[in-house]
Amino acid sequence: MRGLIEFSGDATQTGGYLYLHRILPIKPTMNKETLNSLKETLALDSAIDIGRFGIFYDSSESREDKYFIKANKEGLKMFAYQLLCASKDLEDQEKDNAFEKIALIPDGSAWIDKDSEIRLFHVESPQLSKDLVPTTTKETWKDRFSEIGCTLIVIFLFISLLVGIDAIFTYLTP
Repeated sequence: MRGLIEFSGDATQTGGYLYLHRILPIKPTMNKETLNSLKETLALDSAIDIGRFGIFYDSSESREDKYFIKANKEGLKMFAYQLLCASKDLEDQEKDNAFEKIALIPDGSAWIDKDSEIRLFHVESPQLSKDLVPTTTKETWKDRFSEIGCTLIVIFLFISLLVGIDAIFTYLTP
């Protein structure tokens, strides 16, 4: 579902967390002009220098894997803009029915935290993985021979165990 996200709760009263309240439906119209005006509105040229963004692993004592984003306002703007650009590129690929990986964050971006434990390099369409047909390997004589050989070794060891147990009982009984 596409829409505008509305949050509830005050971050200062909820331990620094905002909770998703509802998603308001909107009709997206993403084009180059919208992206360029958004870039100017968000003042992304200055955000490149002062923005910080990173994804980290929460190593608290829980059994679940938890990750969190450590970022300032400018870093979040830059990441959101990168996602919107990837969305536009994905939309163009869907029109052309030619799916490729979309580079998300250029290598060496100054606004990416160097200590970030998780690196997001590209966006991949689910259609791309459908196009990649898994290759099935044909069973060769070597595979079959190794199965037979292992089975024979197990049978030999079992028979040897039975013979050994019989020899022990024969030796111990007068």
